Order: sequence, then C-alpha cells, then structure tokens
Amino acid sequence: MLHSRRPPFTLLSLALVAAGIPGLPVAAAEQPVIEEVIIDIGGNEPAGGSNEIVIEGPSQPDGAGAGELIIEDSGPAAPAPTIEARTAASTDKEPDSSNVEIRIDDVRAEYGHFTRSNAEADSTLYGKISGFANWQPTPQWEFQVAGRVDGYDQDQRNAFTEVTADYGDSFVRYRGDNFRLTAGTQTVVWGRLDELPLSDRVSTADLTRFVLDNLEDRRRSNPMLRAETFVGSGKLDLVWLFDFRPAELPDQDSVWYPINRESGRILGIDPAIIPPAAVQNATIIEDAPSGDGGFGARYTRTHSFADIGVTVARTRQSTPYFRSAGAGRFQAEYPRSWAYGADAAIDAGGATWRVELLYSSDNPVTRTDLSYTTTPGIAWGGGVEFHPGDGDTRVNLQLVGMNLIDAPAIIDRDEIYSINGEIETPFDRARWRARLDFYAGIGDKDIYLNPEVAFLGWEPHELYLALHYFAGDSDTLGGFHEDHSSINLGWRASF
Repeated sequence: MLHSRRPPFTLLSLALVAAGIPGLPVAAAEQPVIEEVIIDIGGNEPAGGSNEIVIEGPSQPDGAGAGELIIEDSGPAAPAPTIEARTAASTDKEPDSSNVEIRIDDVRAEYGHFTRSNAEADSTLYGKISGFANWQPTPQWEFQVAGRVDGYDQDQRNAFTEVTADYGDSFVRYRGDNFRLTAGTQTVVWGRLDELPLSDRVSTADLTRFVLDNLEDRRRSNPMLRAETFVGSGKLDLVWLFDFRPAELPDQDSVWYPINRESGRILGIDPAIIPPAAVQNATIIEDAPSGDGGFGARYTRTHSFADIGVTVARTRQSTPYFRSAGAGRFQAEYPRSWAYGADAAIDAGGATWRVELLYSSDNPVTRTDLSYTTTPGIAWGGGVEFHPGDGDTRVNLQLVGMNLIDAPAIIDRDEIYSINGEIETPFDRARWRARLDFYAGIGDKDIYLNPEVAFLGWEPHELYLALHYFAGDSDTLGGFHEDHSSINLGWRASF
C-alpha cells in the first residue's frame, strides 16, 4: 500500500518512550585528533570540547560574520554532541550566494529476524531513501525542499507491506544581522540528555520502528514557524507549531504498534487490569485534533563554568495516549501541557556532566474505573560522559526518573526510575565500531539491550549487525516487547 504525507500530517514526539512514562502510548570513525589551525565562522561549542585556544569576537547568529581562530592541540576525543547540537548542525549551513545543491543524503536497507517463536512475525524488512534540494540565492535567503520514502514489510500471521512518502525539512529561511527566521517543516529537538532529552517538547515522534533507531531517526519534520536570535550572551529560540502533526505510527498489524490485538495487550498496562479479550477485538481510533500544536521558547547560554538551558512550552504531545472510549473502543488523546524545564552541562574531572529537570502540567493517565484524566508530573535526569584513559572508547551513563504529583488511583505507573547509556569503541584503525546501547529499569524488571558491530571502512557506507533484546514485567516497555527480540543485518549510507 502507498501513502503520502504532506502538511497537515502526523507528527512524532517520542521524548520518553524508552522510559515508558504516562504520556507515551499506553496505552508510551571517529578520526584521530591532529594538531591543526581552524578558521570557524560563528557558532558556540558545547561543553566538553577538546583542549583549545579560542580567539573570537562577540557571538553572532549563523551567517552573521563573526569569526574565531582555534588552535587545537592533540588530546582525548571530545564527547559526542547532544541531540540538540546534532539536529541543529544538520540544518545550520553557512550561506553561499547562488549555491544550489541537490542530492540524496540518506539511504538504508535492513533485514530483521525475530528470535522467539511467540512473535507475531518471523522477519521484517525496512528500507529508506531521503533527499533534498537546497538553494541559497543570496547570503540572506535560503530555500529547501526535502522528502523521504520508507518501506516496511512484515511476514507471517500479521503480514503487511507498506510504502510511505513523506516530506522532510522543507522551508524558507531569512538571515538578518542578529536573527534568523524559518518557516516551513522542520525538525527541532531541545534538551540536554542523550536519547531521552526531557525538554524535547516541539518535535514529532516517529514510532514506526519503536526504539530500534537513534533518536534523530525517531523524529519527523513538522510544520512550524521558528525565530532564532542572540539575547545578551545567549541564544533565544522561539517556535510556533502552526499545524499540529501527531506521531507517525506503525501499521496496526506491526509488532511495534502500542496496542497488540493478537495478544490483547496495551503498552504500559498490566494485562491483569484490562483483560486481553477486551483488547483483541477492539476498534482503535487514531484521529488527531486539528489546529495548532502550541508554542515553545528555549534560552541557552555558554558560561565559563557550564552550558545552561531554560525551556518554557505549551504544546500537545505528539505521542498518542490511548484511553478507553467505551466497550471495545480505544481513542487516541493528545493533551496540551505546560512544561517548564532547566538543564546544564559542565566539564569536570575529565568528564562531561549533564543534568535536566522538567515539570509538566498535564500527563495523561487512566483511573482505576477506566476514566481518563491528566495529572502533573516531574521528570529528571543526570548523566556523565567520559573516555576511559583518555582513549577512543566513549562511555555515556544516565539516571532518569519520572514522578507523578498527587495522582489519583490509576492503572498507569506513577513513578519510574531507570539507568540507560551507551558504550562505543572503534578498532582496527577505526575501520570497525563496537557499540552497546542499554536501558534497565530500577525497581521493576525492564530491560533493553542493543549490541552492534559495524564496518566503517567503506565510506560513506556502513554495514552493521545488531541485536535488539527485550525483557521485563508485563507493564513495562521490555515486557510488552518480550517476544520481539531480533537480530538485524543492515546497510546505511549518508552522503
């Protein structure tokens, strides 16, 4: 089946999927460092960079002409940039008058085999191709059109084949002396923590492959008007989601759909509370509300002692919460919520330390009588990233928690604590990379392990073999997907 997407369309906001908190679908080569002299135009470096001497003028927005001379010494590899920095770098290109660029930028093909006999499918296939056309007629103006095509195939009992076309970051951008305005579809991810940025309130989640991909691949472009400017010594980012796009959901027969009608289970809910028979023949209503998705503001600043960020937003969550809508019916809800967040990163003791705190006013939950309501909550997290022995191996460890405030008697989990992280090391002259992503619940059994070995010696191509392992209690992420552990073999290329 072939589908197309264009505004207004589904959005994706998977900020806390791996933590499984209420508000999710419920139902929630490296190169060697060398001595060098670099002339860099504009931009602020995140905390955790390598040893360097910087001579620079006042901070200016991208393309405004501020310059800096960096004399960089050999030293330990720098920590990986945060998701906010990575997504910003993908769109923050220096203006080049009369420059036209048309290219394919991302291609991928993957085969996955489920390892457990209880899985609804034996195997899956996934393919993706994306590209863009970018034109900058003057240093001030920039125009871009982008698109992508994704293909999904699943065999056996719940077999389906689907090909979807969607827009990417397609916009008109104007750069002024001290500001930048962008209108169109964009991908903006705010926050400090890796993979689980708590301040991520304006992005749209891509749930089609659940947590199999990195965070930037679990986001879709959504319609917004964005203004960026420098205020004092920091940057102010203003976003208005003028057309709400809900999360991109997988096919209802996909093993990654948050309601499994074959087993009669709902993600995040103990099957002893809602009997499987009530779910197996249910009608699922995904309809999203029309209108805007809300607004948000984020201020970031680099001090001598730390990078800091403050976020205020009132937005709809893009990830649907499925509430009971009567006998045999589940209705998707996308509640609006105020969010107030603060975060910081600091270099100390040869490591980068990150903390993030967020208060949200309306988290969706279900009372024990199966009626729907919302309740306030706090999400918090802290992490450390370092290179043992100042080598090439990178270790990122994070502790994350969620606590609902004055919640009534509910069937959802009212507090969740977890440890997650990533260990990555290149070897054989950086031609290979070994990596382990992991997530483990504290107090509840909830496990996700993702070891991967990748061959990087055929740039820009990458061949990889990965395992995705799930296990856990019945009301956790790992427990819901316990039968969906898989071995995946794939190829990806970024041009």
